[in-house]
Amino acid sequence: MTWPRLSDRQVLALLVAFAVLLGIGTYLWPDIDPVSALTIPVVIGGWRLSRRSMLVLGTVVVIVLAFEVLMSPVARTMVAAGVVLAMVGLSYRYAWLRERWGLSATTGMQILLDVRDRVRAQGDPPELKPGWHMARALRSARGAAFRGDFTLAHRRGPLVQAMVVDVSGHGLAVATRSMQLAGAFGGLIGVVPPDSLLRACHDYLADQDWDRDYATAIHLVVDMDSATAEVRCAGHPPAQVRRVDGRWESVPAGGPILGLHADPRFPPAQVVLEPGDLVVLASDGVLDERAEDPWAALRTAVGRWVARGHPDIADRELDTVRPATADDQAVVVVRRDSPR
Repeated sequence: MTWPRLSDRQVLALLVAFAVLLGIGTYLWPDIDPVSALTIPVVIGGWRLSRRSMLVLGTVVVIVLAFEVLMSPVARTMVAAGVVLAMVGLSYRYAWLRERWGLSATTGMQILLDVRDRVRAQGDPPELKPGWHMARALRSARGAAFRGDFTLAHRRGPLVQAMVVDVSGHGLAVATRSMQLAGAFGGLIGVVPPDSLLRACHDYLADQDWDRDYATAIHLVVDMDSATAEVRCAGHPPAQVRRVDGRWESVPAGGPILGLHADPRFPPAQVVLEPGDLVVLASDGVLDERAEDPWAALRTAVGRWVARGHPDIADRELDTVRPATADDQAVVVVRRDSPR
């Protein structure tokens, strides 16, 4: 069954009638139909009506409230009327914003969620040649729908690239900047030469002229034919290499934070990956800075993942590394399989 789609005028007429009936009901049966019930058509109107129609509905609700206060000038009625008036103002503001952005009630959130999913898809591990695996896990601060950390991945021939970026801030406050940078950086990776990628990202971020906003990043390039890797870092926690015998090494690649310094340099660090070795990239939200070894929990978790055959990481498994925190979390693992 398909429900008919009502026009703005039809919805306005229904809500005006609803508000008037609620006003009559409050007058006749005040114990059953309180004044605060008028918030129902007001909220629906803010979500569904245009700005002009919401203004009409708000005017009708104010007239009904004035009638209610005149008929019952007691404190309870006046307090309820104040609450309804506040909701009228908020609903009108919401309708005005939707009209300004050119979005319907449901389209706005759908667009944001679609962009979020597209940004996440840019970091989906590509299919690698036999003997190699890539895995990725992400989690937002406090389970928010949006995050400041994102990952990128790209493969062309034997070269595979992975990138973890941490935009300053977390959760909804950083959502727009993170999505903008993810789209821009995602357009650069695979197009700009790998040795120039971080510089191109820096130049883009510096051109935005954002006040006190910056990003850290780490970039990994692996040649699957020669089993060599290059790591470049921009103010980010260093990459970690786990050797086949269980030893861990930190990759000493250094560079300035993206967007803050003039003419930055991002020197590469070279790594040779033997069969069974893997590289881990992580954002600082995964690390426990209070611990003597901030990487200890992640290293233990990676050991468990490797024991399963190859590290396919589920987002929820970040709970075993560091339970939900006030910071976003991202982990990327690239592994060269052990010989059978």
